[in-house]
Amino acid sequence: MQCYRVLAIPSNIPATIGKLYISHSKIRHLQFSDFSDMPGLQELVLFSSGIETIENNTFKALNNLKLLEVWNNKLTSVPRSLHPKLEVLKLGDNSIRSLHHKDFEGLTRLQVLEVQKNLLSTLSFEVFSSLTNLQTLVLEGNGMHTISGVARLPNLKYLNMENNKLMFFYDNFFIHFPSLQYLRLAGNQFVRVPPHLPKSLLSLRLERNHIKSVRVRDLKQLENLFDLNLSGNQLFSADGLQVITNLTSLDLSKNQLSTLPQRLPTQLQRLDYSNNQVSRITVQDMKGLGSLKHLFLDNNGMIVFEDKALQWCGHLSNLAMEQNLLTAIPLG
Repeated sequence: MQCYRVLAIPSNIPATIGKLYISHSKIRHLQFSDFSDMPGLQELVLFSSGIETIENNTFKALNNLKLLEVWNNKLTSVPRSLHPKLEVLKLGDNSIRSLHHKDFEGLTRLQVLEVQKNLLSTLSFEVFSSLTNLQTLVLEGNGMHTISGVARLPNLKYLNMENNKLMFFYDNFFIHFPSLQYLRLAGNQFVRVPPHLPKSLLSLRLERNHIKSVRVRDLKQLENLFDLNLSGNQLFSADGLQVITNLTSLDLSKNQLSTLPQRLPTQLQRLDYSNNQVSRITVQDMKGLGSLKHLFLDNNGMIVFEDKALQWCGHLSNLAMEQNLLTAIPLG
């Protein structure tokens, strides 16, 4: 059932209802009686409905509820007394200022938690300690500047903390997420790659930070990483990349790099080096990149591109070299 522009939760909804979607409405307050006659409800979505407060135990009668989305509303706290069968909880675009341990008590089946674009300036990860089955955690766009506390989340695969004000993590922060595969940290204030990242990582996004160099010790354990994005930093050196042997996609655009790294991973298929300060590309720079398919070197002020520099790149299908200072099309 879908409802738009209502002033209250409709009454006399059949008890057999499985999915209820309400949006663009004006419902300021939710209470127990709103849902007490919907025992079969499995999915409840309340989008952009002006909700400010939710009475404790409002969802207590919903024994089959697996998905609850209350996003783009005016909540200042997490709804309490959620049923332990809940698997997905989305609370993005509200005004939640803090998270507490009791907010998620008993939610041992929860797999997805989204609290993006709220007002969480600080956060202790201890509040998530009971979420042992959590696989996706989204905390993007909260303005967070401090992360503390420990929560062992053995099944966490996706963690998004983009567009906050984070400058660092304590040294052992990531050892508690042994299954983490996708880490999103773009748009923060990091000056270095966070230490002790998990070996399980497949994708790491660190664009739009203040990182100046990439060292071997920052990356040596990331043997499974295939996607690395460091675009929009302040990099002047990136010579530690050769240790990521399985890397296939690398974005180093919008930095201050004047040369290509001495050695790049041989499995690399996509390399974005646009908007840097590379004036010269040599045959030696491209040696060993036989798997390369996409190469972006535009906006570099490049003067020299040696003939036959791409002779080893037999799979190259996309080459961008516009807005440079070349006076002739390179041979080969």
